[in-house]
Amino acid sequence: MNDPFQPKAAMSGAARYWDGVARSYIPPARLDIAPGLKLHRGAPVDVDPVTFEVIRYALINANFEHCQLIQRLSVSPIVMIARDTQASILSEDGDLFCLGPNIQYFANSQSLATKWVLENRSDSPGIRPGDMYLSNDPYVGTAHHQDTALMMPLFVGDELFCWVANTLHYSDVGGTSPGSFCINARDAWSDPPSFPGMRLVEEGRIRRDMEDIFVRQSRLRVNVLMDLRAAVTANQVTGRRIEDLIRRYGADRVKAVMRRVGDASEAIFAERLDHVPDGRWSARGYVEAALPGDEGIYQYQINLTKRDGHLYVDNLGTDPQAGAINLTFAAFSGAFLTSAVQAIAPDLAGAFGGAYRRIVFQPIAGLLNCAEHPAAVSPSGAVTSEVAINLSVHAINRMLACGDEEARARIIGAPQPAFYSQVYAGLDGQGHPFVQPTSDNMIGTQGGTALADGAEASGAFWMPGAIAENVEQVEDAYPILYLHRRFLGGADTGAGRHRGGLGIEVTVMPWGAQHFEIALATNESFARANGVLGGNPGGLGRTRIITQTDIAARFAAGEMPGTIAELTGDEEPVAPKAHDIVLHEGSLVSWTGATTAGFGDPLLREPAACLRDVEQGLMPASEVERAYGVVIANTRAGRTIDEAATQERRKALFVQRLGYQARPAADLPSGAVRAGDALYRDADHWLCGNCGHEHGPVTDNFKDSAVIRRSPVDRIGPGFASSLPAFAARMEFREFLCGACGVRFDTEIARTDDPVLHDLTIDRQ
Repeated sequence: MNDPFQPKAAMSGAARYWDGVARSYIPPARLDIAPGLKLHRGAPVDVDPVTFEVIRYALINANFEHCQLIQRLSVSPIVMIARDTQASILSEDGDLFCLGPNIQYFANSQSLATKWVLENRSDSPGIRPGDMYLSNDPYVGTAHHQDTALMMPLFVGDELFCWVANTLHYSDVGGTSPGSFCINARDAWSDPPSFPGMRLVEEGRIRRDMEDIFVRQSRLRVNVLMDLRAAVTANQVTGRRIEDLIRRYGADRVKAVMRRVGDASEAIFAERLDHVPDGRWSARGYVEAALPGDEGIYQYQINLTKRDGHLYVDNLGTDPQAGAINLTFAAFSGAFLTSAVQAIAPDLAGAFGGAYRRIVFQPIAGLLNCAEHPAAVSPSGAVTSEVAINLSVHAINRMLACGDEEARARIIGAPQPAFYSQVYAGLDGQGHPFVQPTSDNMIGTQGGTALADGAEASGAFWMPGAIAENVEQVEDAYPILYLHRRFLGGADTGAGRHRGGLGIEVTVMPWGAQHFEIALATNESFARANGVLGGNPGGLGRTRIITQTDIAARFAAGEMPGTIAELTGDEEPVAPKAHDIVLHEGSLVSWTGATTAGFGDPLLREPAACLRDVEQGLMPASEVERAYGVVIANTRAGRTIDEAATQERRKALFVQRLGYQARPAADLPSGAVRAGDALYRDADHWLCGNCGHEHGPVTDNFKDSAVIRRSPVDRIGPGFASSLPAFAARMEFREFLCGACGVRFDTEIARTDDPVLHDLTIDRQ
């Protein structure tokens, strides 16, 4: 296995290691472009401040409107309504200038695909004005096959000035499963076909042969064809807007603005990195079942090193690639890039390209989050890309928590580690085929942060422009009937000093379909969303299938059941990775989009915040007392906090954690700084911020000097109960406690035989 901290070595002769064929494509520092292709570099020119702002906003707005135009022209609900799309403007050599407001983990996919085209197509068949190249090859640059990129070069004279590009989630691009999330794919030959940079448009005209090849793979030929034409048109319209800008202000002046914006975004990102110390931070997570029927539990890890004003990212600790739960470099790097810029520099209005210069990837190939060909990767957008985003956020948050107050304020809520939606497919009442990748979970939720509770119905930070479809829109377009879509209750899932946002529960049934099947569903056997710096994990994404219900009789009687529990029927077992499940009239599917993780020790939560949650009906008082130790009394004047009972209850819970009484508090030494939430450090020691006691030298893993409390992962609380206990029995929940007072420094979910993760190292100055 190669050392990730060594330069990328050639395989043999002129062949590169990261070539987009055997392994993912990682561009070299200097692209190998055919000498006949001239690139516009731009002569140095002065741009006055007013003109600079006019050009800057004209470019950014053109890209935003590119996304809106795709949405208006598309015919697929996943793009038209849910906005599962993205657009970007790239420099002449494929570096990102700006990204649109939609799916953010497409952060560099269009850049990677464009650079690959420059290196591999500039000689043959060539790159000319009016051309467009299509790529859906995950080993070249797309996140997975459905997220197909279309890149168009713009020329000034005979020089390539820049690129405009878009990515759409096409409803079906082939493979073994409707919707192309092929969870049963054992390798790339069972995934949808991959097209690495083929010329779809030639000098302004669509090549029908290439279009037919791409569309022919789909079960939804007309939808995919119309969406492809929408992508072509949106590129052309955006290209004309940029050409108009160039004609008005001159190519050199527009290019100068693009370069200065990139330099400014790099400078902002670098300055904010100065607010955290140098060090190394890690995050680890797990996924069960690499294929349907598989009983394995697999580890993913992301490590972040900050040094010399740069972030270095690697995947040491990740298990070898397996089954269909793999990612390519494009998805892995996109997950980290979007997490980093949204946490550290979200105010750049999508002009993230300069910030990317400060992030260096040093991956090991052949692991789950940087797989080698021919690993299957098509389901990644539903089951593993979100794992990479979640772990990236954890590593970045750990880094920011070691910084000053400005850095800590940039901590973002840890997102859900899966998309938690279903893919339905079949024949509608007229016998027409349909595929619906559900978008309900774009309702979203944010995890708790250093400053506030997570928010429900907030969307997710990595898809800020996306929305969930209205229930009525879904019922009009598909043979589906909703029983409900609502928030989950409870208190233990996502508990923290600042709690995670509540998830959702959705229940639907086939309605007038000739054939109805679940092409993809996930049913987590254990909580996978680690708590942040002492918080509780987020909840489980569950899927329940109830057959032979009495729902038709209840409707006939004029009744609308509020919950599944009110219906008779047979509950069918659901595997962690489920597919090809045929449902009939009277069957129900109920699934949850899990509550996100909490931040900080739940026993440090302000009692007033708990009272507010109870008064708003978000959780019952009995659950608040159990999870937070806050006792709420009912009086004639209304609900109130019983402060004396709360103090005693919390004291008892701290003793329960430790098994003994807390020691008297000590004073924190002068100059102590935070290294987590309750964890502090001075020049020599780890310290408890709650009671002031020392916890070993800062040169060691702070967890080695903490009290470790281990418990089964499905017994953290009632909300963590598992429907798949054989998997859950192999996982445990670890609490790292101050041995003096019992406060939580951190938590882990891990396989029972895995070592404690060393996730925090601060460089000595």
